Amino acid sequence: MQGEKNGLKSLILQDAPSAYYIHCFAHQLQLTLVAVSKKHPDVKNFFYVVTNVLNTIGTSFKRRDLLRQHQVEKLEELLKSGEILTGQGLNQERGLQRPGDTRWGSHFKTLENFMIIFSSIANVLKDMKENSPHDLDKLAVGNLLDKIQEIEFIFVLHLMFKMLLLTNKLNKALQKKDQDIVNAMGLLNLSKRRLQRMRESGLESLMDEVSSFCSKHDILVPEMTEDYPRSKRKKSEISYLHHFRVEVFYVVTDLQLQELNNRFDVVTSDLLLGMASLNPVDSFANFSKSRIMKLAEYYKSEFGDNELRDLAYH
Repeated sequence: MQGEKNGLKSLILQDAPSAYYIHCFAHQLQLTLVAVSKKHPDVKNFFYVVTNVLNTIGTSFKRRDLLRQHQVEKLEELLKSGEILTGQGLNQERGLQRPGDTRWGSHFKTLENFMIIFSSIANVLKDMKENSPHDLDKLAVGNLLDKIQEIEFIFVLHLMFKMLLLTNKLNKALQKKDQDIVNAMGLLNLSKRRLQRMRESGLESLMDEVSSFCSKHDILVPEMTEDYPRSKRKKSEISYLHHFRVEVFYVVTDLQLQELNNRFDVVTSDLLLGMASLNPVDSFANFSKSRIMKLAEYYKSEFGDNELRDLAYH
């Protein structure tokens, strides 16, 4: 589509130089996540570990059956203790699937399931570590088990899940065939505001969720005032709290907001909202003179000062 010489975009621009190219919004949303993963080492490492866990368990029928068995045993345990209730649509079996490279929603579902059946995942990895006949396999599985039981992994798991949750309605709107551009633009702005609010006041609640999750799964939570270990050789000069708050939480949310702003810029929004104003559906329900005027301003070869002035009087 975007090839410099023979792409559809280039061919159209040869005949219509004033045309604008707008990439698929659903794919653009996915690309924001891809960009954040590439730019932040902790997020990149997190998805690397998640993918390895999914591959390790998901590629074997025996391991998938073991995962289901652990879920059933855990469910029976929780039902007996009264921690959960029975009912139609409740306590459905959860599975592990690799997230699609171009599907935001698949990442959301993968991380949601990972959190819900975390204890079952850990148990399968423990069984593999204990029963594998090969030392190299035991070592590899042991490393994976250690990784998912570290506070850093749990923090990023909750952070990325919350970010995906805040934009999940936008993702669903962008996936619809009968996409409502005005509604999608509204959800985009709402998602940005929610991410900004999370950045400003969401750290404390996120830390509480991480601590509660770690306590539930017997994962060690260090004192946040302790030095964060950069490496075994070099003593760190920052605390765990500084690392999680400044180097991870603030940086990742800022990157996500930056990517959303870059990929869904003002020009794109103005163009789409202007076109939506001309849509005759429901007796021009989305008509807006100001949006049409803004749309015309982007086509200077078609609308000079005189034409814009005449348009304003209509």
